[in-house]
This record gives sequence, C-alpha cells and structure tokens, in this order.
Amino acid sequence: MADKSVGEDVVWFADYHFPPPPPSSISSSRKTTKKNPFETLKGADLLGERELTRRFIHAVNEHKLAPGLKMAYCGDRPDPSACDDDGQKPDAAFYRMAVASNDEKPHWGDQLIACEFKVAKSGGVIQDPFEDVPNTVDGVVPSASEHRKKNRGQIITYAELLFAVQQRIAVFTLLVLGRQCRFIRWDRSGLVVTRSFDYYKKWKFFVDVLWRISQSSDKRLGLDPTAHRLFPGDPDYRLMTEAAKSSTSDVDHKERYLRDNEVPQGSFVFSYVRKAFEDSVTDTRWPRYRVEVPDGKQMRSFLIGKPRFCAKGLAGRGTRGYVALECGTGRFVWLKDAWRAHYLLVDREGDILERLTQANVPYIPTLVCHGDIDDQVTYTPQRWEEKHPVPSSKIPGSSFSTVQKRKLNPDEGEGDVPPPKGLTRLPLRSDSPLRRHKHYRLVVKEVALPLSEFQFGRQLVSVVKDCVIAHYYAYTELLLLHRDISSGNVLIDPRLGKTSDGRFKVEYTGILADWEMAKETTVLDPRQPERTGTWQYMSVALLSGDKAVEVCDELESFFYVLLYNATRYLLSRLPDITIANYLDEFFDQYGWGDGRYVCGDKKKITITTGELEVAHTVKLKFNSNMDDVLADLLSWFKAHHVVSRYEIDNMHREASRSAMATGQPPAGDRKSRAPVREIIRTRALPRVALPGRGSTQRDGPSKEDREKAPLASSHAAVVTLLEEAERTLGWSMGDKAGDRIPKTWRPDKKYDHEGSTHISAAGTSNKKRRTTNTRESLPLSLTQQRPPKTPPPPPPTGPSTALERSCPSLEPKLS
Repeated sequence: MADKSVGEDVVWFADYHFPPPPPSSISSSRKTTKKNPFETLKGADLLGERELTRRFIHAVNEHKLAPGLKMAYCGDRPDPSACDDDGQKPDAAFYRMAVASNDEKPHWGDQLIACEFKVAKSGGVIQDPFEDVPNTVDGVVPSASEHRKKNRGQIITYAELLFAVQQRIAVFTLLVLGRQCRFIRWDRSGLVVTRSFDYYKKWKFFVDVLWRISQSSDKRLGLDPTAHRLFPGDPDYRLMTEAAKSSTSDVDHKERYLRDNEVPQGSFVFSYVRKAFEDSVTDTRWPRYRVEVPDGKQMRSFLIGKPRFCAKGLAGRGTRGYVALECGTGRFVWLKDAWRAHYLLVDREGDILERLTQANVPYIPTLVCHGDIDDQVTYTPQRWEEKHPVPSSKIPGSSFSTVQKRKLNPDEGEGDVPPPKGLTRLPLRSDSPLRRHKHYRLVVKEVALPLSEFQFGRQLVSVVKDCVIAHYYAYTELLLLHRDISSGNVLIDPRLGKTSDGRFKVEYTGILADWEMAKETTVLDPRQPERTGTWQYMSVALLSGDKAVEVCDELESFFYVLLYNATRYLLSRLPDITIANYLDEFFDQYGWGDGRYVCGDKKKITITTGELEVAHTVKLKFNSNMDDVLADLLSWFKAHHVVSRYEIDNMHREASRSAMATGQPPAGDRKSRAPVREIIRTRALPRVALPGRGSTQRDGPSKEDREKAPLASSHAAVVTLLEEAERTLGWSMGDKAGDRIPKTWRPDKKYDHEGSTHISAAGTSNKKRRTTNTRESLPLSLTQQRPPKTPPPPPPTGPSTALERSCPSLEPKLS
C-alpha cells in the first residue's frame, strides 16, 4: 500500500475526523487535566516495547483521558483460530466500557481503535513505518526500508482483520513510537497518516484529542450505522441460534434420484445451506449483525455471522459473502457485501442481473434486492485530490490540457453533456493512485456450492458447460462480457427437479456468478483507472499485452477453470506434491517485464505448444474422458494463439515495408542508421559463393490451425464439445480423489520481481503472523497486482451416484 497513502497534518486530521462536540452536549463533569499525564513516559525512547505499552495504557486509564472507553493490553494471547487463523496479537486497543475485557486477548469484534507500540529504535534501526518529509504536499511518505516496511505491513494486517470481522466504513489506528505517535485512518482505497508529534511535549493537544475520540459516535469512529451489532440477549441473536439447528425436513444435497421417504413435503432447506449458516454462528467471538439492504425505496433486514468468503487485502472491493437469514421470511439467502468501483458508467451488479433476467439468460443468480449503502464512499481518494489539485495547464503525465481532458474523459460523457439523471460526475483522475469505492450490498436467492464440491469428473464438465451457456446468452442478447471468469465465479446450484416419469431428483446445475465487472462490447473506453480480473484464469493474450477482452479470452478462461479443478481434485498418476507444484507454476507464477507483471512461462508454453506437460516428457493424464476434453479445447486455443500471433506479426511486417517504401522508419523505430562503410582490403581474400537465402516470409499457420482457430471464439463449439463429453460413456463416478494439494505444502521459493523472471505465490503458515514485507510488496491493481496464492485445501468430498441428464446444444453438433 506504499502508493495508497496520503500524508496529513495532525491538527487538521483531528479537527476533521474528531471534531469537538457542540457545547450543549459537553458534560459539566468533564475533568480538566492540569498536569502532564504522560510524565512517566518522558524517557519513552529508552524503554522496551512492553514497558512502553504498559506505562502508556496506565496513563490513559488512570487519568481517565478517554471517558467511556478503556484502553486494554492484548499483546500476549491471540483470539481462537476460528476468529483469527494467523493468531495475530496487536499490542493494545480502545474498547467501549460495556464490552471491554481483562483477559488480554485482542477481541477483534469489539475493538474500537487499534493501537500499536514500537520502540523508537531497536539495535540502532528506526522502527517508524513512515517518514516525515518537510516542505512537501503530503509531508509523510511510507519508508522504503525493508524493516520499516515490515512494521507497516504488520499494522496493515491488523486493519485488514478489523474490516473482515466488523462492519466498518473505516478503521483508525494509534501508532506509538517511543515518545512520538501518529494517527492513521484506513479505508478500502488506502490510508491517511498524520505527521508524527511528541505526545509528551504536546500533551494538552493529545489529551484533548483522546477526549474528543471518547465523545465521538460509532459512525464517526468508522462503524457502519446500517449494521446493528447483536448480543446474546437480543431476539435476533436467539433467532439465529435456532435457525442454525438442523431440521428433519432438511434434504441431503448430493446429486441423485430421491427415494419416496426422501421427497420433501412443503418447504425445505438443503443440508449444506443449514450447515454453512451453523458454521457462521458457531464461534461466539465472531460478532453477529442485522444489516440493512436497499430494496427500491425500502430497506430489508438480514442476519449474518461469520462470512463464508472474505477477500484478502485491505485496499480494493473487500468482498465478503454470507449465508444470511432474512428477517420476516426466515429463508436463507446469499448476501454479498463489497465496496464497488465508484465511477460513472460502472454498473452495479444487481442492475446487470436485472438486465440478464429480463433477457431470460439461464444459469445466473436470482436477484432478491440490492443497493448502495447510504453515502458511504471512501474518503482517501477525495483527500488525495484535495491535496493534489489539477494544475491549470496539464494533468501530470498527460499530454492534454485540463479542458481537453474533461472533454475526452469517458467517465464524464462527451464535452458538456450532463450525465444521466441521478448520477454525479465522477471524473477519472488518471494521475491518482487511489481508486474510489462505494459501499454496496447484494442479496440473491441461491446459496450455491463452490465448484470444488463437484462429485465426479463428468459433473465438473456439466457445471462448466452450463456457465458457458449463460455466457453465450449474455453475449448474444446483451453484448455483455463477464470479464472475470474464474473458479470462484463458477458455482454449483443443487436443484430439486422431477423427471418425465414422475421421479424426484437432486441435480447439479452451474451458476455463473459475480457479474460486477461485466461490460458491453460496445463500450470501448476504460471505465476505471485499472484493469480488473482474476489473474490465474486470464488468457495468455490478456496477460501478455494490452488488449480488449474478447469472447476467445473468456472461453480460454473457462478452459483454465476446467483444467485447474480437474488437476486439483481428480485422480491421476502424478504424486500430490507434483500436482501442487504444477498448479503453482501454471496458475500462480508470472513474469516481470517492461515494468509490469506478465504471463508466466508454464501457461504461455502450454498454449503455444498445445501440450499439457507437467515437466519435461511428463504429461498430465487422467486416463479418463477428461483427457480428450482438455486436449481438444487446448488444441483450439493453441491454434487461435498461433493464427493471432501470425496475423499481428504480419501486420507489423507490412507496416515496416510501407514505412521503408516511403523512406520513413517504422513507428517506434527512430534510431539513426549508420552509413555503409567502404570496404578496404589490405590483402586480397578469395570470394566464396554463398548459398541462396530462403524467403524470410514465415510459412504461416498450418491448415489444421486455421481450421481450429475459429472454434476458440465459438460458444457453440465449446458447449457442443462439453455436451458430447458429458454424454460419452466410460466416465467413472469414483474419479474424484479429494484435494490433491497436501495441507502442509508451501511453495518452495519466494521470488522478487526485480531479480527473477518468475514470482511464486508465497504461502503463509496459520501459526505465524503474516510476513509484512511480503504483504507490503503486493500491489493492489491487476496491472500491478501479484496474483493471490492457491487457496488452502478444503475438506475432501467423496463420490456419489450420478444422474443421467442432458442439455440442448446451442447449435447443431460439430461434424
């Protein structure tokens, strides 16, 4: 997050974020502190961290500097792993008196303001994660020192966890460094950090700020007012506990024909949905909430516990997914809480789902309600732009004047044409390192299973096929491309159905979810400052250069979804450790070139050769119909790559010839040419007849490549292939091996992009605090972003009986 910070004067920061309450609300019992309460910290720069923390906490609590709050030490005992897998132990935190504890645990769900203590120096090394720079706009910059970056990463992980556990708009941190301290405000765009000040010398100012904090509302301190914290005595809290208990009407979700005694009578809940909700409320340390979601002009309420899914990272959308209980109806639904990109022309996901539903696109989530949450917009980009106003002549890094920039900005419309009614102008500042985000919630009917829960190989093919069909109709009916095809967005929806002969069955269908990045092909201009997507599943072409997303790129992503899940979960002769290393090399590693991250060699070589080689002469084989499916698809994408590259190269050659014919060097070739030097021989040498030089014109793609290349852009071809594979005899219903990635596996090496061609995703132990230098090195946008590590292995699932089902193809079968 080094490029996501804004420096701030501490007085301005305090006045803006912790303004004094109006005189009428100030209690007459407020005590006036006449002596320096931090007298015991005069020599704080010479104290050890533990003693520094103890004396500071004692001074705050003893002198009641924050009435109504308690500052508590929490640096010895981590919360249970169910609440914090990494076992992090921040030094201290402020709590409301009603929830403050003395057990010296972090209690992440109750923290109001996080506090971190560092000695000023350790072994002569400065500990401050930031540096004050006088006479600059911000006055503060993140330190480039590796040790100080590590300290910065440490407080980043604390803020990230608070965002994950609580319902937050922002998180505040007090950072104490010997006798200096800083305030930090974090949101989903970045951070605002104050210049350091000596709290011993400026104790009157500091005491006043602590008092103002104690008088501030929960909302002002960063808590979301549309999320109401529930406690054991609340009726909704008890309702959640009761709803988590299994019922005799629950139906096992495995795909099969139902026996007569299994057919539900009336409403029912699939067992995995109930179990997921139970898991979300099992850990009582994880707070429960009643959250509000807009539904037109009204608000609907839902009860949530621990998220089922929580995106890693602090800056960004911060997506969390919950199995929620709807108030009033008592039904389980899926609630998505995110900070969406807040730019004009960037559609909300719920609006896209409404359009897809109206167009009768199959295999998509069923919208219940959605909407932006109040006026909750990230503040950090606003403050950056206030401190870095657009110059009257030019925007830094741009060749256009301010007036021209406004006219050409696609997020403002053309010229002075006003934006659509109800939308505010949100100019795209290309020079800003910060992205705007707005808080958004979406509720859909389906509580789907992750794709990893498929039961056997043929079922995996079927689910992916359904999602390709969804993609086809979205594209043909609305010219809409999904632009984030990944394993996490290809889901399984178990449904209760009935056969033609009256038998009931549970069948698995696919759902293509998370349409928030979808974009119409008619929209050519960028709508956001940065490209978005999931690195591991993006096409070689997209990862190798700047280009618009096309159908062929999306279909290639579906191929990677199929390849990843087949490799990770199906039986093969390869050892588990080999599978783990192969997946890491193919999906998580990548190259560094021309100042950006580029496609890794394993993925690129696979596409260019059309061979699934795990290592030299060692091929990926399942000894099942899956081999034919993957081989056929790969041959299409290989052919498309060969033909595309040839056509691009040929275009460049034609441009070069044209430029040479006019006596002008090709674009980008501005080097002066040396004159031909006269050859002077001091001694005669015999001349040798040289063999004739062959044509420099490439022979071009083979006939087979030209025939197969169009199939890589054809939904119908891909669907037909998957459909025929699904119907092919010989599939085993016992070909799922469970998770092939050993639970103890970690990537062997951690690379740095400045010194290596490849960078391997770094694994972290659940028993250790996250290494902060690794976290700090992770950029926050896809054009910069290091892809996330391979997810940890879930519990293995066993095979079960299949259903014979078929789906109509989109077009006649391939010959």
